[in-house]
Amino acid sequence: MTLHIVSKSPFSTQALSDCLESFADGDALLLIEDGVYALQHKALQDLQNTEIFYLAADSEARGLLPSAISCSVEAIDDARWVHLCTEHNPIVSWFR
Repeated sequence: MTLHIVSKSPFSTQALSDCLESFADGDALLLIEDGVYALQHKALQDLQNTEIFYLAADSEARGLLPSAISCSVEAIDDARWVHLCTEHNPIVSWFR
């Protein structure tokens, strides 16, 4: 079970689409930094039965309100991020 971490906006890079091309059953997605803009991207709607997380502090810093975010994703803090890293192997960062 891979933890995929996307840190760049899907509106300015290919990071999210590259990530999703390599996604497998049981993988999880974490959106951080400008990657939280993916919460407004239609590509996430196609992911079913996938754990999707985002850093709450990063979405708040960018003005993304919880009401505008799909209920199929989970807001997390730094402590939960560390826990996710211990639950998954490998961990892949997408930033290109």
